[in-house]
Amino acid sequence: MNLRERKTQQVVIFLIILVVILILFFRFPYSANKEKVDHLRSRRDSLQIEVQKAEAARIRLPELQEKIARLEVEWERAREMLPKEKEIPSLIQQISNSGTKAGVSFVLFRPSKIVPKINYSEIPVQIKVTCGYHQLGTFLSNVGNLARIVNVPSIKIATGKDRSCEAELRTLTYTVTKGKEVQSGAATRR
Repeated sequence: MNLRERKTQQVVIFLIILVVILILFFRFPYSANKEKVDHLRSRRDSLQIEVQKAEAARIRLPELQEKIARLEVEWERAREMLPKEKEIPSLIQQISNSGTKAGVSFVLFRPSKIVPKINYSEIPVQIKVTCGYHQLGTFLSNVGNLARIVNVPSIKIATGKDRSCEAELRTLTYTVTKGKEVQSGAATRR
């Protein structure tokens, strides 16, 4: 290899230029692109994690839909136990029928004013009956077994004539407050 030869000089100059171009390439465009590549790789990794989470949620979707269906059935049962105001007369009729079936004689049956609460309203009913102790127990059992919620927070029992008793009951039934009822079904997705 003789440096005085023209061909050798051209090869050396070519190699020097090539080395300078490579140095400049790795110094400027490659390093800027490397930062972009690193950023894109980290973004890809985070997106892959999101995809894995979405895939796990998709796999659980049937289970969650089944759970929602069960909760909706339970909600419907609970709604039956809390009537709306327009259904109160039928509930009062059910209480009256429960007493009649048990052999109870009603002396007083007086619904009071509705007492509003946060998510529901209470409807107190004063009841006074005459009957035997067993009939009173049957009546209370019948009221407790109604499809609606009827609470009997206080009972006053006094002895009556001919082995009977007089009972004064304070009962409470409940209604859903207007505008507070939970909507059924899952929220729609966009």
